Amino acid sequence: MCGIVGAIAQRDVEGILIEGLRRLEYRGYDSAGVAIYQPERGIGRAREVGKVAALADMLNTESLAGGLGIAHTRWATHGAPSRSNAHPHMSGDDLAIVHNGIIENYQELREQLQAEGYEFLSQTDTEVVVHLIAREYRTSGSLLPAVKAAIGQLRGAYAIAVMHRKEPDHLIVCRQGSPLVIGVGIGEHFIASDQLALLPVTDRFVFLEEGDLADVYRDRVVIEDKSG
Repeated sequence: MCGIVGAIAQRDVEGILIEGLRRLEYRGYDSAGVAIYQPERGIGRAREVGKVAALADMLNTESLAGGLGIAHTRWATHGAPSRSNAHPHMSGDDLAIVHNGIIENYQELREQLQAEGYEFLSQTDTEVVVHLIAREYRTSGSLLPAVKAAIGQLRGAYAIAVMHRKEPDHLIVCRQGSPLVIGVGIGEHFIASDQLALLPVTDRFVFLEEGDLADVYRDRVVIEDKSG
């Protein structure tokens, strides 16, 4: 099992993400990580093997300040516990993703993407998803259609949260077989695999249904079902 937390707000979200991960520690995990968009630097990422406390210590040394971020605790399924296998995973410097679940056709997709020149830095099935979205982004030039096109090629179960350096005003989440909830705030929104992670910041929740995709902004959330 593993956990997802995300936030988009006008305030710094690093502390919210770390506290959310702490609240998901009951689920069991072997590594933790966070990615936050910083206006002056792009997407900054920190990952660490072991407890969330070790990740927090790393961030005490070099903080990642910003109002858009995603975070994750991982339980190894594809690849051993390591910093390179920890989430979030990225494609280049622009695109970051966290993912719960199992992508059943990841090996087939991995071979296709490697043949097209995509470099894999982990053994995870998740890295296939982030490169697949990056490939679709090159065609569409926009994150929402890229995510839709990518998830249409996946077989298996997933809850996914995606952010892009060139579109820092929103994040996109979707679920198929793995739970995901949106926390509703005032001028800010949050996402998690369990509402327990978000109780310090909100008590209003929207539970995504099977096949739903949500485009999450600070001031609104647009949800589509599997039929669009």
